[in-house]
Amino acid sequence: MATKTKKTQEAKTTFPCVDLKYLGNGSVIKPNQTRRGSLTYVQEDEKFEFKERSIPYVPQPQLHWRLLDRTKHGRIHVNANHVKVEFYIRHGDYMNGRDLADILASEIETMGESLADMDLAEEVEKCY
Repeated sequence: MATKTKKTQEAKTTFPCVDLKYLGNGSVIKPNQTRRGSLTYVQEDEKFEFKERSIPYVPQPQLHWRLLDRTKHGRIHVNANHVKVEFYIRHGDYMNGRDLADILASEIETMGESLADMDLAEEVEKCY
């Protein structure tokens, strides 16, 4: 017997321009940083207050992936600890395993040419 599940949809409210008072524990927040805390709606004329939790922010550069190169079917990213290569090849782009292998070889060769001219130590340093 099949049962139906009803998805509940939360109401979304957008505040395009707000006055935010930030109460932090340390340095000023930088781009792409996240802070944990609580957001309070203070007044009706779109005034908010954000209080950061007492736990200080600890940067984790290994979580921030930077795009190094992109090809038709793939991307290569780097962070402080790893290199990640992803390929997305549609089934219609190849007929058999040999065609798929040719596409992969071509993509890897194209990425290798651009990586050979790149200073990877400098790219990894940008992750911090």
